[in-house]
Amino acid sequence: MAYDGELVKMQNGRWARFQRCQVFRPGVEDAGETMMLIAVELEERYQRLLDEAADSLAQYRFQGVPVQVRLDPEAQGITLQPEAPAAAPAVH
Repeated sequence: MAYDGELVKMQNGRWARFQRCQVFRPGVEDAGETMMLIAVELEERYQRLLDEAADSLAQYRFQGVPVQVRLDPEAQGITLQPEAPAAAPAVH
């Protein structure tokens, strides 16, 4: 199950982002608001950035360093961030 904004690497090796789109049906006035989640392939510069990030991510994880990738559309770039450690259970 995908969510709006999720980045995925498709079977063809290209990156896409899921995007919610409204569907209109011509000639149907009472169709209601129909939404569809589709994967939209990213621009070439993002393809290169994400491929490089995936390689870096794999190297960090191979070394046992948990990190995650964030795509920042405002900065038009990506950021590798350490993953937040899982909360330790409270000991009483």
